[in-house]
Amino acid sequence: MKKFITFGMLLMTFLTSSVCSAFGYNCRVPLKGTTIADKKLQKKTVMTVYLAVGTAMPTSCKKMSIIDTKVTKEPYDVEYQDDKKVAGKWEEIWTVNACGQEYDAPIEFIIGKTGVSYIIYPKNVISK
Repeated sequence: MKKFITFGMLLMTFLTSSVCSAFGYNCRVPLKGTTIADKKLQKKTVMTVYLAVGTAMPTSCKKMSIIDTKVTKEPYDVEYQDDKKVAGKWEEIWTVNACGQEYDAPIEFIIGKTGVSYIIYPKNVISK
């Protein structure tokens, strides 16, 4: 099972990098700013942020990069089990430069027993 999970993670990393390159998006981590997401989570989240910004834009853009990140709500409702976080949430805003226009994408990160997931609502992405 561990080999399958490792292979899946490698495949996801490869696909994210390939998609980023194909679209011309900057997917290098660590990201600028004050995100508390680790590098693995940043890499997992970045393409979804770009897709959300793309749906908020009036025209298509082939050049995007995350220019800043900031925590807007520190971790809350955090629960521990054997010194490991098993529940909780925090919120951040990642700012994207998309063809010269800046967009703020709010993200809610959710800590669970199997790791951290995230929610991004394209309707909440705003142009600056």
